[in-house]
Amino acid sequence: MAPNRIIRKAIIARLTFVAIINVALVACNAFTLHIEDFIAQSQQNSQLIGIFRSNLDSGYSVDFNPDGQTLASGGNRTSKLWNPSIKQLIRTLPGQAWAVAFSPDGQILATGSQDGTLNLWNWRTAKLIRSLSHSSPVIDIAFSSDGQTLASGLDQGSRIQLWNYTTGERIQIPKDPNADKYGYDDFKSQPVAFSPDGKSFVARSSSGSASRLWNLQTGKLIRTFEAKSSINAVAISPDGKFLATGVRDNALKLWNLRTGELISTFTGHSGEVMSVTFSPDSQALASGSWDKTIKLWNLRTGELINTFSGHLDKVWAIAFSPDGKTLASGSQDGTIKIWGVAELK
Repeated sequence: MAPNRIIRKAIIARLTFVAIINVALVACNAFTLHIEDFIAQSQQNSQLIGIFRSNLDSGYSVDFNPDGQTLASGGNRTSKLWNPSIKQLIRTLPGQAWAVAFSPDGQILATGSQDGTLNLWNWRTAKLIRSLSHSSPVIDIAFSSDGQTLASGLDQGSRIQLWNYTTGERIQIPKDPNADKYGYDDFKSQPVAFSPDGKSFVARSSSGSASRLWNLQTGKLIRTFEAKSSINAVAISPDGKFLATGVRDNALKLWNLRTGELISTFTGHSGEVMSVTFSPDSQALASGSWDKTIKLWNLRTGELINTFSGHLDKVWAIAFSPDGKTLASGSQDGTIKIWGVAELK
């Protein structure tokens, strides 16, 4: 075959290959646009107003700064700070974080890690202020509303630790003299939540199926809330009237905090309820589940208000914004989603 004919055939083959590739790219782009349009439409229908993606890094824990201008998320490699209004990443803090929480004044971000370290950050400058060490992984963090106490909930049934986070000193609480008599272990274990006045807190019992309300000053047990199923999450309403517990049998239980009475059991999830939170006005309750959804409930009527769907994997954490107009959710799919919440009529 003549050299010119060989070259000509080679050029034609190359051009044909390029044309095929271009057609494939156009088809792929059209498919991608179609999928994006579908996702955008789904987001509109489900009131999804924002998505933060961070390469499968964030989703274990979320918390809003008290001013509502910053959202923190904890992941398996870093903690991240986001601006929820403009949908942008502000800053990344190093280190794995199973739990994140802002101090009541919004100046400090606490992060808890698998290696037992609880770090306190000036999140605006990314300066590490102090590290508090534990013998077990820190998987829950709670600040008292008066800003005096920080509680760290530990894994593997370890005793909850209370701290004066401004000094780094551990707070010793008197042991309830009735603990041995009645056969309960005091201050075990995570999850933990403070009452609004900061004078008491709720922690799960060592058996895992009950939550107990403790007096922070005396160390005495006030009352027990028996869920009869392993408790994954607890929350106390901002008005101090209710306790919510998310449990392993896919339910959400609502209690009268002052009497210990079980008010209602909310069902509808098809997976374990891993996170619960009250709206700032104590009128609504949200639950996040391993079924990949978040459900919003009306406390007055007990009715399901809405189901937020869109995560591709387990929902680990949820948090209301301070104004109650949005709800953040963190998932194992590596995304943080922001949902619009309609005002209750």
